[in-house]
Amino acid sequence: MNWDDLKIFLAVARRGSARAAAEQLDIHHSTIARRIEAFESTQNVQLFHRTTTGYRLTPAGESLLASVVRIEQEVNCIERNILGRDAELKGEIRVTMPDVLAANLLMPDLVAFMDTYPEIDLKVLVSYSMLSLAKREADVAIRLSDRPAEHLIGRKAIRYHVATYASKAYLQRYPLPDKTEGAHWIGWDFPMPKAEWIRQSNFPAVPSRGHFNNVLVQLAAVKAGVGMARLPCFIGDVEPSLQRVPPGNDEPFHDIWILTHKDLLSTARIQVFMDFVAAAFKQKQDLLEGRFPF
Repeated sequence: MNWDDLKIFLAVARRGSARAAAEQLDIHHSTIARRIEAFESTQNVQLFHRTTTGYRLTPAGESLLASVVRIEQEVNCIERNILGRDAELKGEIRVTMPDVLAANLLMPDLVAFMDTYPEIDLKVLVSYSMLSLAKREADVAIRLSDRPAEHLIGRKAIRYHVATYASKAYLQRYPLPDKTEGAHWIGWDFPMPKAEWIRQSNFPAVPSRGHFNNVLVQLAAVKAGVGMARLPCFIGDVEPSLQRVPPGNDEPFHDIWILTHKDLLSTARIQVFMDFVAAAFKQKQDLLEGRFPF
């Protein structure tokens, strides 16, 4: 029995299929299936029932799962402790952050960091999901959150602001706020009669149209003239084809946090990266808080 086999077992148990486990582990799904069969044969036990919908744990599999989860926690703790003693400015840093921060705000700073520290291998994992720092899915998380997890260590970089935007061509067609007939909000989630954020806006009577649950897709929809949308000021104020919908007020929205696991805080490259990104947010304070010229 080795840890690689147990990792594959754990991925299949958690994800419920060989294909889903293969995506997580970056291994071909046929390899996953073969490794599970070989593992069961070696241990002389059936760990999964194969069904039309995927893999389902047997009682023996359930028993093994509890033990493997404890082993995983110990292995992750060992890895974090070893990494936490690393004082050299080289090696890998896995950073998770939303796509809008990576693509529309921090990319020049990430490039500058890599140029300044060429021996640090920066890997950016774009995600809105909460990758686990305790399980070493990432080393640093840059998150939009008002309440980050208590077991993580870091700092609040800034609170970014949002405002309502539309394309300049759209506002020529619908001169808001004077004329609202025919205008639309671009919906965020599944269409509903009146979302709370619409009721609290300057245009509570304007209906929503469609739904786009990603900020970069919202931006594209606004530029295409679908309607008006509430966007972060750091992307809306710098788009030449957009303008704020009068009266043009902005409001604070979410905090941006730079976080790591407590066991990694003493790692030199983690400290340097977190300081570098915090300084980048500070330099962009006016843009993030809606004071960029517009």
